[in-house]
Amino acid sequence: MVTQPKLVEIEGPAFERGLSYGKQADVQLLSGLGVYRALFEKHGLDWDSVLSYAAELRDALAPQVPEAMEELRGIAEGAGVKLEEVLVINGRSEIINLHAQRPKDISNLDDGCTSAVVLPQLTKSGRLLHVQNWDWLSDCSESTIVLKIHSEKHPDILTFVEAGGLARAGFNDRGVAITGNNLVSGQDGHAPFGVPLSVIRRSVLEAGGYSQALTELYRLPRTVSNNMTISCAQSGDCMNFETTPAQIYWDAPDGTCMTHSNHFVNSTARARERDLGIERGADTLFRNRRLRKLIEDSQDPHDLDTIATALDDRFGSPRGIVRQPRDNEGEANAYLSATVAMVLMDAGAGELRVRQLPYESTETTIYRLN
Repeated sequence: MVTQPKLVEIEGPAFERGLSYGKQADVQLLSGLGVYRALFEKHGLDWDSVLSYAAELRDALAPQVPEAMEELRGIAEGAGVKLEEVLVINGRSEIINLHAQRPKDISNLDDGCTSAVVLPQLTKSGRLLHVQNWDWLSDCSESTIVLKIHSEKHPDILTFVEAGGLARAGFNDRGVAITGNNLVSGQDGHAPFGVPLSVIRRSVLEAGGYSQALTELYRLPRTVSNNMTISCAQSGDCMNFETTPAQIYWDAPDGTCMTHSNHFVNSTARARERDLGIERGADTLFRNRRLRKLIEDSQDPHDLDTIATALDDRFGSPRGIVRQPRDNEGEANAYLSATVAMVLMDAGAGELRVRQLPYESTETTIYRLN
């Protein structure tokens, strides 16, 4: 039986939010720490040295994102774990790329993802829809939650996330939604102590409306490359941002659907950047284009159910839009991530759906912001 993400609701000042979060999600957070401890040790990164790096990250983040750090302190206290361990959940991509004992081969430490934004012209409701398949370690399905945040200072937020994290795929009550896909460039690992991706995504959702969200994305420094797609249900628009530690390359939609997987598609980025992600999973080169074709070729307008069918496409299995961690025996690059969750967002209606391990389950849970 596939575990469904627990709904965790928090409110109040930052530390109190975190304290409540940690108490409600302690079981899931400890499960996630077990997954990452085993993963790092498998690749020669002992836990004490990982926590030493997390301590340096803690000190660097305190003046940059003080409110986020207060919430993270609360999470740690509520769950009965170290603050540095909560930072491992939030900053594992940064730790993988910057750790002094960096493993020689990080090809099996990178997550994937395929995402899409379907503009209002192509939907039954006339509302923009924003979706993603999140590819990573299948064991992480035991440590995911859906976090609902009520705040007097920021917009209310609903986000799917690994327990202890601040945000992954989610949206706020202004209709702004965000997803992130892994990218790997030659710049990664050379800009220490940027803001972790989960904290950036949360900051974008806390910023307010569309214009504030886009500005916030540009404000925060980064350590690793990543693609972030930001949409706005109120205006029916979206923008895609391929980010490296030093650059942000943006694209607007050129049709009724925008998709992305795990390689640079912006023409300037393709000319300037060493795209190291393609050799680790060349299927990225067709996943984004195939998903767009599946969505745009439909004769009927879409809703979340029909887009879920497109995201469940099995072409190229096991390395397709939906990824299953089996049937890859004998391949030269044997590493294969799993689609941990299919996340479907209708921010205009305040609805988020999650289907965990969609390659073996059709059970979908619906969450609402209001």
